[in-house]
Amino acid sequence: MTKTTSFPDNQNFIQTLFFRLFFCYYILYAFPFPLEYIPFGHYFGMWTYDFWKWLVPIVAENIFHIDKELTLPNGSGDTTFNYIQVFTQLLIAILATTIWTLSSNKRKTHSKLYIYLIVYLRYYLAFYMLSYGSSKLFVNQFSSLSLFDLITPYGDSSPMGLMWNFMEYSDSYTIFSGVSEIIGGLLLMFRRTTKLGALVTFGVMLNVFMMNLSYDIPVKLFSSHLMIIALFILSPHLKSLTNFFILNKPAMPVSIDKYFVKRKLNIAGLIFKTIFILFLLITFTTNQIRRHNINRDIASYPELYGIYTINSFSKNGKEIIPLATDSLHWKKMVVDKYSTAIIKLDDSKEYYKNETDTTSRNLKLTLYRDSLSVYNLKYQKSDSILNLEGTYLQDTLKIELTKKDHTQFRLLKRGFNWINEYPYNR
Repeated sequence: MTKTTSFPDNQNFIQTLFFRLFFCYYILYAFPFPLEYIPFGHYFGMWTYDFWKWLVPIVAENIFHIDKELTLPNGSGDTTFNYIQVFTQLLIAILATTIWTLSSNKRKTHSKLYIYLIVYLRYYLAFYMLSYGSSKLFVNQFSSLSLFDLITPYGDSSPMGLMWNFMEYSDSYTIFSGVSEIIGGLLLMFRRTTKLGALVTFGVMLNVFMMNLSYDIPVKLFSSHLMIIALFILSPHLKSLTNFFILNKPAMPVSIDKYFVKRKLNIAGLIFKTIFILFLLITFTTNQIRRHNINRDIASYPELYGIYTINSFSKNGKEIIPLATDSLHWKKMVVDKYSTAIIKLDDSKEYYKNETDTTSRNLKLTLYRDSLSVYNLKYQKSDSILNLEGTYLQDTLKIELTKKDHTQFRLLKRGFNWINEYPYNR
């Protein structure tokens, strides 16, 4: 059977034009990868960030007539800044494609450039698959349900919070998702398994993209770009895939040629590839193990970690009758890993920075949005009873609380069962 090349040598003008546009756009989108991960390469990242930080507001003001200050990229990848940045990159890519086409003396198919672009995008996609996959494998991206999650009414959850809690509940499903992404990323790194890797990655990213759309998770732009990259990597194989899966025809094998004519260059490429793969695997693994150990270190939890309900609440020596109009009286106190919340009688929450001195048994709670609002309390524990006594502003407080066993929540207690005589849907 004759081997066939997977890269078209007889592209028509439209195909050539599309390739040039795709090439220009995705180089702009992915740059400065992977330069920011080499020694001193972070400067490329800084310069690129500063460039877009300068150009995007100009486009926003002159094309979209947005004169307000744009929110810079943060935990959300779907800010107005991000959308205008993508639009700006597309404009630049169209301009570059136009200049490229007009300055070309004859029609070119760019077969070699096509190969190198796919190689670049393979590693770009593999990098993020391994990054996100390792984060899930070590259960860091979705760590565990917080105490705040357990007491938040179901209807008060945001769509993103609902999905996040869904993933946080099950370590096994999170790990399965991570393994799927890692498998796709590893397969993309080798030419013989590129087709399978792109198929796996496209399936994984399609699911991620749909979850982002369905649960309003602000990574829609990025996940859609990764999904499109997987499709582009599959583009040389569309005919063979169609023959195999749809037309029931033989799928001709694809020739895998060396990148360079000179043997030394191919050896150098192989060495670079090996170093790059080892660097990614070692870096991601060590970083995720470190994060996992920190997140799951029970000893690092605050001493008063738990959910507390109020038994009695006294101000200036007088016990206060709980009324919904009382802005001081507590309903619950939740001491979580990184912050503490006081829940008032109207179910409103105030979040505090927790400073616990276990030697002097002193609890200091400072309101995040108002550093002058401070509780200075002495605490005493006896079994599930917690007594607090101290001051808040000008008032003297004395509070008795009972700690709830959070492991008794149905969600945590139910566990896994192979046999279910009846559906346990609550």
